Amino acid sequence: MSTQIVDSENVINSLEEAPDRLRAEIGQYYLLTDQGFQSETFSSGKIKTATIEHQPPNDQVLIPIKKATILIEGEEHVFRDHVQWNEYISQTIAENRQFLDHTFSFTQPSVTNQFIKNFHHPEYEDSTKAFASNQLLNYNLISYPYESEKVRDIGYLRTEFDQIPTDQIDVSTLMQQFPNRIANYTGSATEILTKQRNIFDLDYQINNKRPDRFPFFFNSHKSEIVQSYSGFSNLLISHKKLKNLFQSIKKDLSFSLRGFNVGSNQTQAKVYNAISLLTSTSLVRFSESMDELFLLPESETNHSDPSERFMNQIDAVRFLSEMRRQVDEESRNIEEVYNNVNCESFLLGYKIEKYLDNDATQPIQTYYTTENNLIDTQLKYGRRYIYKTKVLVGIFGSSYSYSNLQVAQSEIDEGAPTPEKYWATVDVEVQPSFQILEYEIDVHETALVDTPMLTPHVTTYGRKDKPIVNFLFQPRFFTMGEFGQQDLPPVGNLRPSDERIADLYNLVGDLRLAPDYFTGIYEIYRLDKPPEKKEDFRDGFLTTVDESVDSGNLDATGHPIKTIDVDYARFTDFLIPNRKYYYAFRTLTYHGTPSQLTDPVEIELQQDSDEYKIVVKHYHYPMHKDYSYQKKAKRLIRILPNIERLLFSKEEDSNNWELDDGNLVNFSESPRTFKIRVTSKHTGKKMDLNVTFRLRKDGSFFLPIVGPN
Repeated sequence: MSTQIVDSENVINSLEEAPDRLRAEIGQYYLLTDQGFQSETFSSGKIKTATIEHQPPNDQVLIPIKKATILIEGEEHVFRDHVQWNEYISQTIAENRQFLDHTFSFTQPSVTNQFIKNFHHPEYEDSTKAFASNQLLNYNLISYPYESEKVRDIGYLRTEFDQIPTDQIDVSTLMQQFPNRIANYTGSATEILTKQRNIFDLDYQINNKRPDRFPFFFNSHKSEIVQSYSGFSNLLISHKKLKNLFQSIKKDLSFSLRGFNVGSNQTQAKVYNAISLLTSTSLVRFSESMDELFLLPESETNHSDPSERFMNQIDAVRFLSEMRRQVDEESRNIEEVYNNVNCESFLLGYKIEKYLDNDATQPIQTYYTTENNLIDTQLKYGRRYIYKTKVLVGIFGSSYSYSNLQVAQSEIDEGAPTPEKYWATVDVEVQPSFQILEYEIDVHETALVDTPMLTPHVTTYGRKDKPIVNFLFQPRFFTMGEFGQQDLPPVGNLRPSDERIADLYNLVGDLRLAPDYFTGIYEIYRLDKPPEKKEDFRDGFLTTVDESVDSGNLDATGHPIKTIDVDYARFTDFLIPNRKYYYAFRTLTYHGTPSQLTDPVEIELQQDSDEYKIVVKHYHYPMHKDYSYQKKAKRLIRILPNIERLLFSKEEDSNNWELDDGNLVNFSESPRTFKIRVTSKHTGKKMDLNVTFRLRKDGSFFLPIVGPN
């Protein structure tokens, strides 16, 4: 579905917000509503009519300029005199100011990202931890089908010991020999790292793509889009200038940031002046920089050959001629700008930036490509990678300005272009604003991390003649969930380092059981006192066990020909008799991704007169009960004493009062009675309660309620 992408400068809510008030009065701007963008005229009611008369274009420049004259007639009943009319025109028409419009429709491609783990290659995966990302084997270079010595040297890490063409070396052999090839590369390791900083993958059409030969890779796929116009892309390709434009975009530091509204969202995007880039010397002179590597179609692989320089100049002249014609044909006139006619646009390609660990610094690698697929095999184990996919769109926008403004000064004007009392004329020139928009369409994070295993199966046994306990560890490869699907085990969460592995594991995307990454590594934790919670085992690490068996006969040195890892392991621990120990266990994959911790077991070695025996019990963490008691009440009564009645108890006459001794309770035989007046908060009704206090001999109070009064 095509998306309307509007130059933010042209999205307004009122006439006062319009960059060009004349356009708002007699043309249209965009108004953003709940239903999307709508073209609106923001008229003040002061212009009666406006006429646009197109003039012959200016063909004496590289890109022709479209010209027109606009005649404006004002409403007579609105203006008091010509002074007021002149003030209005000066506020409405701004001369010698550039107004820009780059509104276009574009079918934004959807991006599907996937991390694929084909198989486990321990040696090569270990190598990825030691070498930089750009030094790892690059699928795009290895699968490059054309003759390019530079590409093959870097892709296959050619050494002086190679006796056969490098492209005949199997990928598995390359991975096995990888550390030695880095050390013996004919160039320098720094050259590999630098040369792969920017890779230009320009649709070289590999017929036999085999990413499955690599143990893992990241695949980013962009959906196919149907373009209404692709003429300029074809022009660049036919004259072999696409590489020049890509290189110019990469080197250009004079880009500008411009706001665009994509639906209800506003974004800042880079905009490059395409005409400036395509008319520079880089259009004729082309050479790779030290941080660039071009994967070109076969017809362009000899771009650095001196014999090609003359043909490059001929192609440049032909290209400029056809570019001039196409830009002129696709450019709009002022009437089309006023009516919000969309600019013509086309997909130039994609720019994919690759960051390591975070995107606060410069990308470690950038791909410029015209293909829908990017396959990346240069990923280090256990590191976070961030991919930012940006689409490069060519826009045939417009830049226009007003000049030669003439305004009616009085009612008598023999040279007036119209018999109307209030009039004005202005010339307008519309220049093509051919821009390359760099617009971000996707951000994705991924990582290469092992899939954790389930908790181990542990068998415990002892010996009656020794104070020991033996453990036999075996893996659990899968378990079935509620609906018959395999449950994915979570990454262990015991140690602080486990959290980092878990975060990376959530980025992998390829979340499936992969037992080939498990080689029988187990962790053992032991405590001498009962644990309160699982985290208590964090400081109780005892050891790691891993077993292997020898295979084959001994060689001449007396060593076995091959050692094979097994997925089981054994461990023996010496215990002090009649003391309780607490054990827990977990599995580790080849690269150290932990499983969850098992439930603890309590083991006690008991000794009698002639033998030892072990007692094994399942241990449960204590449940700490923290109760809070609450009692609900529907009504509350607040009792406030009348201070005056407390202080004065008897009235002798109108001027004399007897001061109370402050006792609420009478110790005499006759009890003291108090009146409590209750007032309803909601209705205001009052009720008196007479309460009598009497002190008994045992010291307790007796509180009889006499009753309401």
